[in-house]
Amino acid sequence: MRITFITTSYTRYPGDVIAPFVKSIAQGLVTLGNDIEVVAPYDLEVDTTTPEDIKVHRFRYIWPKQWHIMGHARSMHSDRQLRPAAFFLLPLFLVFSTLSLWKVVTKNKSQLIYAHWILPNGLPAAIVAMIKKIPLAVSLHGSDVYLAKANPIFRFVARSIIRRADILTACSEEMYQDAIDLGAEEKIHLLAWGADPDRFKPDQSSLDLTSTQDRSKNKIIFSSLGRMVHKKGFHLLLQAMSELIKKVPTAHLKIGGEGPLRSVLLDEVKKLGLEEHVSLPGRIPWDQVPNFLQSSDVFVLPSIMDEQGNVDGLPTVLLEAMSTGKPVIASRIGGIPLVIEDNINGLIFEAGNVQSLTNRMTQLIDDLALRESLGQAARKSVFDKFNWKQVCISLQTLFTDAIS
Repeated sequence: MRITFITTSYTRYPGDVIAPFVKSIAQGLVTLGNDIEVVAPYDLEVDTTTPEDIKVHRFRYIWPKQWHIMGHARSMHSDRQLRPAAFFLLPLFLVFSTLSLWKVVTKNKSQLIYAHWILPNGLPAAIVAMIKKIPLAVSLHGSDVYLAKANPIFRFVARSIIRRADILTACSEEMYQDAIDLGAEEKIHLLAWGADPDRFKPDQSSLDLTSTQDRSKNKIIFSSLGRMVHKKGFHLLLQAMSELIKKVPTAHLKIGGEGPLRSVLLDEVKKLGLEEHVSLPGRIPWDQVPNFLQSSDVFVLPSIMDEQGNVDGLPTVLLEAMSTGKPVIASRIGGIPLVIEDNINGLIFEAGNVQSLTNRMTQLIDDLALRESLGQAARKSVFDKFNWKQVCISLQTLFTDAIS
């Protein structure tokens, strides 16, 4: 199949941590024999010196170039609301993305358009698909559905796109139901994301990002990783850590990532007196994520629904941690229950409940055998089911049915 992606975020340089899953899906579909081209917005951090293994068409929509803030986690403040400049840029973005998509689809003789995030990419995708009379597939990821629910104009646009789409996928039960409420009906498919078990695997010889001296005096090292915004729930993890060290003073936590709340979290670490127990190393380049995950004992994903009602779909870092064979603790929210079976391949706690999280962390400190069994089961579930090959096989089946 000849498929054209349209996305607001796509890997800009080696090690980029913004939406690497979109590239993983593109590469997986190529491996299955499909011809994939990608339409994505220009960004100041795009590396034009490193050749792409998939053809990417970067469009510009404003001059000067430093005004390109649409996509790549730049257009929303703390993932909660659009920046004022985004409203000004949105019409230009839609016009130039539609023109770029039109050119690529025409030249490539694409058989299907695949849009990531129904807003804003679904609109140009729907227009071009309608004119070209080819199928349209849309994957929902979380922030797009949040915007559709929060703004009546965006909700109307999302409904219109859904009516035109042939296929929609959601990576959580909540998004699945939201799509049905917007009129998706039988078009929507529940599809959990995956990880690459060949890239994310147990490796005892991996580089330990915690020094040998620190590692030797810590009974257990917890890790977490993600963009530092409200819905990630890192502030709750710090509170749980504050309670945990009262019982286990040798425990350590490292939270990787960057974002608008990093300075707030650093202040919280000081306020709680956790300087000796918590480290925030900043951005972890994509090629170092396996090492970061391998160098801890337990991975924690404390996701919440923030005060604005925004929530993650299914963070792929959870699946990556599972793939490395680490026991995981995650909140019961979003798409997490799709991949975690409590006490089988991970532990679930009630989202936003600090005591519930603390209890789960304590449980794994006290039970080495449970840590080992959960880690082995987590790795097996990714290897057997939640991997990009299986995701892309499912997508290809849907796409083939839509084209035929």
